[in-house]
Amino acid sequence: MPYLKLLTNIILAISLSSFLGGCSDSKDNKQERKTTLLKGEPSEEHSRLSQKYFDEGEFKKALAEDKKQLEEDLKYYEEDSPEIALDYNNIGLDYDELKEYTKAIEYYKKAMKIDDKTLDENSTERSTTYYNFASSNEALGNYDKALEYYLKALEIDKIGLGEFSRDVLDEHEDIAKLYEKMGKFKLALKQYQEISDIVAHGSNPNSQRAKRIKAKIEALKKRLK
Repeated sequence: MPYLKLLTNIILAISLSSFLGGCSDSKDNKQERKTTLLKGEPSEEHSRLSQKYFDEGEFKKALAEDKKQLEEDLKYYEEDSPEIALDYNNIGLDYDELKEYTKAIEYYKKAMKIDDKTLDENSTERSTTYYNFASSNEALGNYDKALEYYLKALEIDKIGLGEFSRDVLDEHEDIAKLYEKMGKFKLALKQYQEISDIVAHGSNPNSQRAKRIKAKIEALKKRLK
């Protein structure tokens, strides 16, 4: 699944001139507070450094740079903009790699809240967030929640990427493996059989994936006898 870490330069930059902040409604001091956004576009230097560190496996350094990029972007973009959602996803991914899954989930939730306002229902960027969120929940043993969001990601990507895409097949496999972890072997078998059918009609029915899936199907059939 292509994490949003790889999509930094895809989202169109939005230049906003100003943003009106909230008001304090206390009885003693009713004062309007205005936050002015900068014009132009933010520097992406921290994002570039983060990607470099991430690729090198320096995830703490990547996290520090992604947080600096978030601070930079908040000077230019509203808090519920797609650019900020992307920053949240990148931070979540860094926490994932550091195995701090609870913190990763916190940031994916922030991203999903923005996605609900800004993205189409079947946006593949939305499915990426769902996938990341599911992966973190699976790591924490929250299998029901993980399954829910893997399935959401799969349904979107089947529409947006196509049934035969590598990402869709990967998601099918992740779901099948999760069913095995949950002890739901009949559902795992059904999922592997669906993968087998897709692969059989694809461009490479004798691929390593096809062989792996065939072996999983045979093993599950024996287990269910």
